[in-house]
Amino acid sequence: MDSNYTAETARDTLVENFSHFSKELSDMMARAFAESWIDFYPHEGKVGGAFCANVTTEKQSRILTNFNGSFDSVVTLAHELGHAFHNKQIFENRILNQDYSMPVAETASTFNETHFMLSAYKKSNDPQEKLAILENLLSGTTQIICDIYSRFLFEDAVFHKCEAQFLMTNDLKEIMLDAQKQAYGDGLDQTKLHPYMWTCKGHYYSSGLSYYNFPYAFGGLFAMGLYTQFLNEGDSFVPKYNALLKATATCSVEDTAKMAGIDLTKPDFWRSSLQTFANLIDEYVALIG
Repeated sequence: MDSNYTAETARDTLVENFSHFSKELSDMMARAFAESWIDFYPHEGKVGGAFCANVTTEKQSRILTNFNGSFDSVVTLAHELGHAFHNKQIFENRILNQDYSMPVAETASTFNETHFMLSAYKKSNDPQEKLAILENLLSGTTQIICDIYSRFLFEDAVFHKCEAQFLMTNDLKEIMLDAQKQAYGDGLDQTKLHPYMWTCKGHYYSSGLSYYNFPYAFGGLFAMGLYTQFLNEGDSFVPKYNALLKATATCSVEDTAKMAGIDLTKPDFWRSSLQTFANLIDEYVALIG
């Protein structure tokens, strides 16, 4: 797997990859590079990570990354450009209808990640490269399905318990360990549990970001379900997808999903998304064997 991408080769790779999904999306990506929407490289004083912000007055987005030429850096660009594409769809709404709820905030970004990595996986003929791509995807999935779930369980337990008592350090440690045991089961060495995980996640301490972690789990499963529909429906899925993204700012999450024929209130959709990941785990095991 090429780990020496330049900004130019990253652009070419992304534009070519997404041209097989949506010309509108690939054209927007090309424009983002051409018009300098992206602050690429790390430097002294620059915050770490990556971020996408909408510029409503210009109907554009601005993206911050810390690009280092790795495959992961290109995946990050795909993710943030997914947010930009989501912004592009909601810019068609009136100014007061351009905000969407957190559960759908990671849909387009995670969809982009899924498309980019699975396309690269299917295109590759190198078993080691395929293994690396699949490991990358499944590692991220482990985070949103297990780690993020443990954070949700912790936060939920804290909210309920603090109604009746003041929680001390030992209480929080116990709640965190219990959340990790519930989320990971026997998939995690019980001697490696992290009782102080609540101290290093700043989102817990923001009054405006309660249950901040939940949207990543939601977005991961929702995006995988949408991507599976794309594989089944082909080009006819794309207009439906665009309309769904636009509707996230004016409809409930449940009504938005119905535009793609998805009933979020039933477990079947979520189970099918989890099964898709389970199938990828089987492929990973087969590659190792």
